[in-house]
Amino acid sequence: MSPVNADSNRPPYMLAAEQLRDNKGQWEAYNSRGNCVILAGPGSGKTKTLTIKLASMLAEDVHTPRGIACITFNNQCARELKKRLSGLGIEDGRRVSIGTVHSFCLKHIVLPYAKLARLPKKYTITVASIGESQRLQQKAIDLTIGRNERWGPRFDRYRRTNLDRNAPEWWSQDEEAALAIEKYEELLDKHGLIDFDGMVLIGLYLVENFQWIRKALAARFPILVVDEYQDLGYALDRIVQCLCFEAGIRLLAVGDPDQSIYGFAGADPSLLEKLAKRKEVKTVHLRLNYRCGSTIIKASEAALGERRGFRSWYDEPGVIFFHERPDGITDQAEFICKTIIPSTLERYSNRQLGDIAILYLDKNDGDVIAQAVSEMGWKFIRVDGNNPYQPSPVTYWLEDCAAWCAEGWRSGRPRMSDLVRRWLVFNESLRADLERRTAQTDLVRFLYNHRDPNMPLYYWLAQFMHEGLVFTLEREPRLRDDRVKVENLLKVTSPGGPLEAFTVAYFGGQGGSPDHLNLTTLHSAKGLEYNVVIMMGLEQGRIPYYSDSETTIREKRRIFYVGLTRARHEVHLVYSGWYTNPYGREFKNGRSVFVDEVEKAVASVDDF
Repeated sequence: MSPVNADSNRPPYMLAAEQLRDNKGQWEAYNSRGNCVILAGPGSGKTKTLTIKLASMLAEDVHTPRGIACITFNNQCARELKKRLSGLGIEDGRRVSIGTVHSFCLKHIVLPYAKLARLPKKYTITVASIGESQRLQQKAIDLTIGRNERWGPRFDRYRRTNLDRNAPEWWSQDEEAALAIEKYEELLDKHGLIDFDGMVLIGLYLVENFQWIRKALAARFPILVVDEYQDLGYALDRIVQCLCFEAGIRLLAVGDPDQSIYGFAGADPSLLEKLAKRKEVKTVHLRLNYRCGSTIIKASEAALGERRGFRSWYDEPGVIFFHERPDGITDQAEFICKTIIPSTLERYSNRQLGDIAILYLDKNDGDVIAQAVSEMGWKFIRVDGNNPYQPSPVTYWLEDCAAWCAEGWRSGRPRMSDLVRRWLVFNESLRADLERRTAQTDLVRFLYNHRDPNMPLYYWLAQFMHEGLVFTLEREPRLRDDRVKVENLLKVTSPGGPLEAFTVAYFGGQGGSPDHLNLTTLHSAKGLEYNVVIMMGLEQGRIPYYSDSETTIREKRRIFYVGLTRARHEVHLVYSGWYTNPYGREFKNGRSVFVDEVEKAVASVDDF
């Protein structure tokens, strides 16, 4: 048999694995056989390594009907993993389950086992929408504390980091928070609801207190894969400890403590560091950076305040520009649009708006830059709290449906079979074969009859709702929050709405489009990469905040580090040296000390 024919008979993951062979760390991770933790720096190919290894384990180490559970940080990360695995011929939902820690706990622990374990709940359990959660949380605060204040971060962080309700610390650390949380959970139970944090907390309780549940999970999922481990918090860490080191489930975990930027949500980079030091775990470091030039790597390590020994795969070092705009944040936005972006597009003839990202601190900065970009007439994708379109698993699926209706049906990307499979997953209450075949047929008919890239999204979506989507959203208890997101999308794309101009093709490009400029907060940029990164609003007192603790300053360093390491070729740091707070008070603290450190590093490489 010729080598060519031999290769044609090998499964896709084996062919893909050859790409890992020349990278010592990637090849070591691929060949690991027991518990393995991969510590992967930015741009080190961790997602490629993870997906190829997962495909290998599914083919070689796990036999039908058993499978692998894969937990990741958010729905966008899950979407990317599913896309990568699909390219290797592996579909989510058959023998591999990919989702957030919330969906894993709800689908595989709470819904199957809570009633069997006789948890005192109102059955069937229904997922609370975000609006319902917020209303009940406020009611709990009114009934217990009796005063109105900004409780959200304090409430959520306490609930996510203090997991033992019987421990003395539960009451001693913050009695008001403990009182309000217990009342809130009582109200959820009264209404037969479970919120997102509750899914994980109840899941943790069940795996820690019932050996038979641990055995059942180990029988179904002999391997557990966790991506972005550093972001997933204390409850997930304890679930892993219990399932992997007590129940014997094999662990593959991937993460980077230097990219832990969700401390406000209960993330702690030390959890990954401690996991990597366990004697039962093989630890692999990925140090070769395939994204950033050497200058950008050195600048990012200066911002981090620690050297990591990362090496660039590129010969081109990359470049960092510093721009002072003395007239404030609006001046920065105007300069970015009228000077920086045109000049960077001119430097490379094939560079497009989609190759550029503007990163900022919060939604208020997002409003400023979005206005400036709109005045230029450019299309853009915006990801922050003021984006009128907020994504969810169903809206991600709708984006892919729109992409198929635009031009994807010609190329087969996305594949119709994948759209149908995900549609049937959403319709989980349909059990009869006839019901599921009817749902499948109705979807295919709708998509085939609405292949018009220029159709206004509102009319496409309204017709979709009329022809069956609304019934699924109303019927399925796990889609209640998705229903709110879809209804809001319909509202904002309606005539006179802020997204009235959205077409089917425009919406189908929300996952990334070459002619759409990328606007996103620094937090939301994590996991993404661009040829050019522009960071704005870099004032001392904003990043870091003037009263930040040392722990918080370290996290702000990591946030800045994440921003820098999104770039392949160019970074532009834009600042004014002063800013005003939401109450109009002006602060003149100069530019961020992080910018000072970066400039010093790139100006004197020998001293770095």
